[in-house]
Amino acid sequence: MVSLNPSLAEGHHLTNPSPDHRPAVRAVPHPGELDARGIPITCAHCHARRDWLLLNVLHQVFVRCRCAHEWEEPDLTLAYFDLHFTEPEHEWENYDDAMTALGFDGLLAGATWN
Repeated sequence: MVSLNPSLAEGHHLTNPSPDHRPAVRAVPHPGELDARGIPITCAHCHARRDWLLLNVLHQVFVRCRCAHEWEEPDLTLAYFDLHFTEPEHEWENYDDAMTALGFDGLLAGATWN
């Protein structure tokens, strides 16, 4: 589990209540399949079916694939995200550094682990 405090998170201009007023994005890796609608969620770009990064921005939940494709997933609720997110383990100053460090910057597109 990670906490991202990017200066700009994929076009989202959000502020958190901390004194420095940096935007906040919470993130948690999800290695398995996601089945929010009764069918597995699949990446529209590379057709991956597992190994996601779930991102929470305010009340929205986004899914990010290893190929760096990211989309809002309205069927994943904030309650679902909160079940998987506990305490932040890492913090980065910007969104791009976080995505690179977590391996969701596109470099590992198509890679799978058993």
